[in-house]
Amino acid sequence: MVMTIRPMSAGRGYEYLLKTVAAGDGDRDLGTPLTRYYTESGSPPGTWLGTGLASLDDGTGTGVDEGSTVTEEHLARLLGQGVHPVTGAKLGHAYPSLRPPRERIADRVAKLAPDMPAAQREVMIQDIRDEEAARKPKSAIAGFDLTFSPPKSLSTLWGVADAPMQELLAQAHHAAMRDTVAMLEERVASTRVGKGGIARMPITGVIATAFDHYDSRAADPQLHTHLVVSNKVQGEDGKWRSLDSRRLHKATVALSASYNAYLIDHTADLLGLTWEPVDRGKDRNTGWEITGIPAELIAEFSRRSTGSSGGVEGIEQAKNRLIRDYRDAHGHAPSPDTIARLRQQATLETRPEKELHSLAELTADWRERATRLLGTDATTWAQDVLTRTPDASRLRAEDLGAQQVEDLAAVVVMTVADRRSTWTRWNLHAEAMRQLMSTRFTTPAERTAVLDQIVAGAEAQSLRLTPEYDRAVPGHYVDGSGNRFQSSDQVAYSSQEILDAEHRLLKHADDTSAPRLPSRMVARHVSRKIQGVRLADDQAAAVTRIACSGRSLDLLVGPAGAGKTTALRGLHRAWTARHGQGSVIGLAPSAAAAEVLGESLGVQAENTAKFLYEHERGRWDFQPGQLILLDEASLAGTLTLDRIAEHAGQAGAKLVLVGDPAQLSSVETGGAFGMLVRHRPGPPTLTDARRFVHEWEKTASLDLRRGKTAVLEDYENHGRLVDGSIERMLDAAYTAWQQDRDEGLATLMIAGNAEMVAELNTRAREDLIADGRVERDGIGLHDGTTAGVGDLVVTRRNDRQLSLGRSWVKNGDRWSVARRLENGALAVRRLGPGDQPAGAELVLPAEYVAEDVELGYATTVHRAQGASVDTVHALVDPETASRELFYVAMTRGKQNNTAYIIQPDPHEIEPHLETAEPLTRIEQLHRVLARSDADLSATETLKHEVDRHASLATLVHEYDVLAREAQVERSAAYLDVAPFPEAVADDVFTSPHYEQLEAAITRHEATGHSPTRVLTALAPRLQPTSDEADPAAHLASMIDTATAQMTHGRTSTPGRVGGLIARPAEPLDEDMRTALRQREALIDAAAGAALDEAVDHKVGWATQLGAPGPSTREREWWRAHAVTIALYRQRYDIQSAAPLGSDKDVESPQQADERRTAQVAYSRLRTQHSSSSLPRPERTSARRTSERGL
Repeated sequence: MVMTIRPMSAGRGYEYLLKTVAAGDGDRDLGTPLTRYYTESGSPPGTWLGTGLASLDDGTGTGVDEGSTVTEEHLARLLGQGVHPVTGAKLGHAYPSLRPPRERIADRVAKLAPDMPAAQREVMIQDIRDEEAARKPKSAIAGFDLTFSPPKSLSTLWGVADAPMQELLAQAHHAAMRDTVAMLEERVASTRVGKGGIARMPITGVIATAFDHYDSRAADPQLHTHLVVSNKVQGEDGKWRSLDSRRLHKATVALSASYNAYLIDHTADLLGLTWEPVDRGKDRNTGWEITGIPAELIAEFSRRSTGSSGGVEGIEQAKNRLIRDYRDAHGHAPSPDTIARLRQQATLETRPEKELHSLAELTADWRERATRLLGTDATTWAQDVLTRTPDASRLRAEDLGAQQVEDLAAVVVMTVADRRSTWTRWNLHAEAMRQLMSTRFTTPAERTAVLDQIVAGAEAQSLRLTPEYDRAVPGHYVDGSGNRFQSSDQVAYSSQEILDAEHRLLKHADDTSAPRLPSRMVARHVSRKIQGVRLADDQAAAVTRIACSGRSLDLLVGPAGAGKTTALRGLHRAWTARHGQGSVIGLAPSAAAAEVLGESLGVQAENTAKFLYEHERGRWDFQPGQLILLDEASLAGTLTLDRIAEHAGQAGAKLVLVGDPAQLSSVETGGAFGMLVRHRPGPPTLTDARRFVHEWEKTASLDLRRGKTAVLEDYENHGRLVDGSIERMLDAAYTAWQQDRDEGLATLMIAGNAEMVAELNTRAREDLIADGRVERDGIGLHDGTTAGVGDLVVTRRNDRQLSLGRSWVKNGDRWSVARRLENGALAVRRLGPGDQPAGAELVLPAEYVAEDVELGYATTVHRAQGASVDTVHALVDPETASRELFYVAMTRGKQNNTAYIIQPDPHEIEPHLETAEPLTRIEQLHRVLARSDADLSATETLKHEVDRHASLATLVHEYDVLAREAQVERSAAYLDVAPFPEAVADDVFTSPHYEQLEAAITRHEATGHSPTRVLTALAPRLQPTSDEADPAAHLASMIDTATAQMTHGRTSTPGRVGGLIARPAEPLDEDMRTALRQREALIDAAAGAALDEAVDHKVGWATQLGAPGPSTREREWWRAHAVTIALYRQRYDIQSAAPLGSDKDVESPQQADERRTAQVAYSRLRTQHSSSSLPRPERTSARRTSERGL
């Protein structure tokens, strides 16, 4: 059961929601039974939902009622055009569109430096043309499809039950969805205002449409609701803006967990159903299904991939039939290429169209199939499920004592902290809901009350990293979610244990009292060949720095294939020459990696968990002078590294962490290795990639590591990128892997998740069965696959009792199945070179096989990290893959690394979720490289949060929001008396560009001119216009033009903050005045600090300001003007050496206005020495100038 979220594009995507709607008459709300449409083909019509519907009613009957039917015209307006669904009136800004390429090219060319050499300029212009021509228009986001899908057991029970039970199950689903939407409106939905969305603004509510669907594409029971939330929301100030999608996405997992829990409450209340946990595999949260629903029946209603016993083929069944037909016709098994084509044919044959059926037709089919499988009448069986449900007590919030809440909060914090180094309220919310899943409550409200208590307790037990908000805000900025500048769900947390562990690691990294080697000894050893190989310069330099540093905790950073093992051999030889045999030991996060490290260096090696287990029991300890090499350190958890580093420091040993922060991080609390690398300037690093056969790939892999998108062209030009539907890519990857394997190459199939790995494993096994290499029968494994004689399998749990001499069964070991035993055990042989079985047989017990064995044809990227093979075939899903995952996958193979990029299948993706234009495979990989999963440590997060809270940018953006709000009534007063033409006035006040007009009036007044006078002169010029020329925007542009052409006049406004930012005019409310004045002081101080830093470091722009005079008065005068320039540079991120940058970089009327102000300050500084007398201090009010010419 889950609630998923996908953006929905503007345009005609909404039409999908209407394609399956039955042609029923009248209104229908979610309380109307679905059985009302029992005999009509298609799904029920959609209904309106959300408290934001009230914002559509202007009091003249233009609104829509909650529960009323959604029409095609409604959707065309709201989701297609972004306007009022009834009247067609504007709801804020129109959906954005990409300007024509010619205009974009002209703008970019105009910004090129005028002194650029002609040849370089031609190249730059051509690059600009190519880039802009390649850009595809992106559809605006019209809304978000929140799909509420109950678990398969509920849909199964609903599909075969009688009409009254169907109605109650649907009611439970709808009630859980309503509860979740209410939580979304109360705690999530908002809009943002200010630069970068610095401030949250409450909204009147969301506007949503709900469409119920009965079935899957294969016509199996799959009750689900598409709740499309409009991106148009009305702020509490009456302005229409966009929904804060960032907050919505961050809350999605927590909302999904809430829906799951509410569904349990409602099914218990309406039907008395109970639920039981279901193990969904390693690294996945526990699932929940209705008690008493057999897995066989659930599988029967999952025909798309598996097929069914009722004669309907799934993909695999159809492919196997086609393979058998081929063998019969040709007398031999099909080739891998032919198998790939046959599977494509099977995919097309089994892809049903989304046919419209009545609920009566569907239910009859579902009941017939269920009756055949169950051996009894399905409807009667469904009733028996209710009678077999045991009674369970249900709790109220008051039934849980304070200690119970505190204990649950502790469990929540511990569980979250096991997975991440930092977290937010939404992480705690989601985990608290999961912890409460087994508890039944009298009502969802009682559950939510307990949830809030647990989350509050978990936050209290966590360590707050985001500073407490210490700046004054107006009273109406504070609500139950914090304040508008810092909502409670923006606060980052960690634990004291994690932060202390990171601080100890940093302390060890700076400690230089550990053993070290004489530099002459190290030079002697690194200059000699090691196993016939001489260390390269970067390897020798890294070994020398580590051996001679004396650091208690040292680092060796190496990109994939950089020769870390060779470098470590040199370090090992030098260290043992000084400290003797046994003075170097190895550690790694996994037993398999430890074994590889030990065999490569000829040292004792163990996994970190085993070492700490033995150490805590007093059996294993480090010794003085020992060198501990911990490989794959990025995969080691923070607390693990801390305990090992502490012990090494206390023992007088030296710890070296070996790894690459650009690769995958720990699945536990991570980020420590990356933190240590970033903390130390220039850590010992290997710079060359040596693994790869092809020279181009050595360079390309390093660029890929840095996330450079241009390198994708190299992979494309060398045929390393393939794209297509998931079926085609699965077949292509498998076929290429099979060919490499047949040629005796060491090869890997890699996928991003366990589900795709299982799919690849199943595909490989089916083809090997068809080819006669693997027996069809076998033993069922925990992931639903089967292993038989001839199969390659992998063990997933360390078990030292299962041994062959010195070697034992480890997580990640690969084997070939030699025999199946009657009791469910497997006799296996370890794989050697070329994936050929070697050595004696080992019997894996039945219990181990059932729980800890998987097929071994494919692997996840996490399990592949550290591997080195000949070729790699990696499936890449651009929707989920990250830069780190892609980099690891594409650097395991020495000879070849090929990516198979999964493109959306138009037959599988619902049309309203499609993008306007399909992306090329390179464009898809751009998305992958832009997405990073790298963990940030708690220490770094703390610094980031503190810096962001106190940054000049944050202060200025907050000031802008407050100052604008402080002038709203003043601007409205000026506009109320402006002589607008009668046909224009309403358009001005309802314009989405009204705030732009307010800002222009404020700027005009701040320069000493009368808004009344400029409005009197310009307002009559406005004429009724089309949608392309908004009157408010046009008037704002005219006012800004007039302001720019006039010199500063006498002003009643109280000067400028830092000499740059206009202060709002009085009168002001006291709490607003306090908030503004406090930020003014902080902005002045921050801008002064930025100036001081630039002057101290003799930065180019600061040296151009000249030097202050000798007197106090002269220094104060110089500093006041210099601070103005420093503030301007910080405010607009000016990077050039010119104090004010280029006027071509000005991007807004506000920047143009403030640049003119800064230019005055700069001109005065440049001319301060032209006169022997000091210029008179600038007064707040300058001389009055004429305003003629408006």
